[in-house]
Amino acid sequence: MTPFYEEHCPLSALGGWKVNRSERKRRGYQYVKQNSWSVPRIITTFNLSTIASMPANNKHDAEFGQQHLGVWDPTGGEIRNGSGLPVEEGIEEIRVLGCGAQGGRVREVLKEELGSLLGEPGCTFWVDILRPRAEAKALLQETLKLGPLTVEDCIAPLRMPKIDILRENEKAPNCFMAAFALQLQKGNNEVRLRAVEVDLVIGPNYLVTVRDGHVPEVTQRLERRLHKHDLLEGSGQILAYEVLDTLIDGHLPVLASTATAAEELEESLDPRNERVSLMALENLIALKRDLSAFRRLAVAQQDALRRLGREYIEMRPYLSDVADNQRETVDMADATRDYVDGAVEAYQMRRDEWAGIGIRRLTVLAGVLGPLSVLAAWYGTNFSYIPGADSPYAFYIFVGIQVLFVILTLLYLRRRNWI
Repeated sequence: MTPFYEEHCPLSALGGWKVNRSERKRRGYQYVKQNSWSVPRIITTFNLSTIASMPANNKHDAEFGQQHLGVWDPTGGEIRNGSGLPVEEGIEEIRVLGCGAQGGRVREVLKEELGSLLGEPGCTFWVDILRPRAEAKALLQETLKLGPLTVEDCIAPLRMPKIDILRENEKAPNCFMAAFALQLQKGNNEVRLRAVEVDLVIGPNYLVTVRDGHVPEVTQRLERRLHKHDLLEGSGQILAYEVLDTLIDGHLPVLASTATAAEELEESLDPRNERVSLMALENLIALKRDLSAFRRLAVAQQDALRRLGREYIEMRPYLSDVADNQRETVDMADATRDYVDGAVEAYQMRRDEWAGIGIRRLTVLAGVLGPLSVLAAWYGTNFSYIPGADSPYAFYIFVGIQVLFVILTLLYLRRRNWI
């Protein structure tokens, strides 16, 4: 699951995606303006005959307009018909963990058993879906009785955090929320930020997490929480808080590493080494763009957290604390972005100063050689008679005059503080 940046960004930011216009047209892409952002969005258009010729998994992807984009920088992997963009390799994985009432042990629950066990009092379940496909769609629709729009939100990538309060019936889940983890990727002389979408379906006694990438810290946190055996009423809300708290807590270390990477890139900015400086400058500009994208995401996620706290009164203090942590990440992203701006501006000033020093040196050299060139041109003309040409001391006098001109020029430039 992947959010907004690669789906709603200028085409120049689409990393390693190199597809020409005719190839995009053949694959069925078109570009439209999205809201007030005025940036392209990739929309997949297929006819029925195209979908019918696809394998089963790809039919499902095309039916939902599945993009499976990488965030800010596409991840490598298999190519799916219907998107044309690389995704993380792997197949669909669904795992269900449950713990019974009164301190029952945590155990794996078969997907077929989940529907009959959901109504048991005191039981808590966690459904983890990785790389959702047709089986996940069936589980969400038939077992959990989710509506078609909620299922589409779970399977299709979203560009921004989102929250929907679900009140379809008494057995329906309470809430759907799309949240995002943050990861720092280093490699190939590049430093990029990457967001991983984690969709949450919050029920009275269960939580569903849907994601398209690995977020091991969330898995470990939920497993530890289930093994505490202290989940009572409203266990779905508690598990959702654990996930959101883990995601937001993970933002700060990533941003701290981003600031360190920005400092290392700034140290590479040397006007005397133009090739290395140009590479570092491009990385800083890309990093600044990623920080701006993350800031927009974090602000929207903060609003979603506060709305979720208004819905769950019992969890409001905890969710408010998570929202405050999210605000801290916004401030840190702003500070790092300002640091990058300062680094780029300082490099430009040093480069201009270095260029000015070079021009000054050339000016001094021209000032020294100018009088010598005049004398050489004067005595190098082809006249039949040049005064002093017959004197045996003419050459020495000529050289002495040139040396005198050089000394006088240097003294003048020194007095003007040019050298």
